[in-house]
Amino acid sequence: MFSCAVQVKLELGHRAQVRKKPTVEGFTHDWMVFVRGPEHSNIQHFVEKVVFHLHESFPRPKRDRAWTLWRAFGNIY
Repeated sequence: MFSCAVQVKLELGHRAQVRKKPTVEGFTHDWMVFVRGPEHSNIQHFVEKVVFHLHESFPRPKRDRAWTLWRAFGNIY
């Protein structure tokens, strides 16, 4: 019997940045959360879907976008 093991390295992270001007809703920061391969390598052969579960105070707290999600918000805690 033949068996095979594959190890896939992923980068999981987030980044926040202060906006130059607040949005009309009063958001002062842009926030990004991501899942990607090291050095932006292609992971689509190993990862079919990523679902982000945000705090329930966000509109639509469960999101399943392409592996990066951008949001604007008011404060960093």
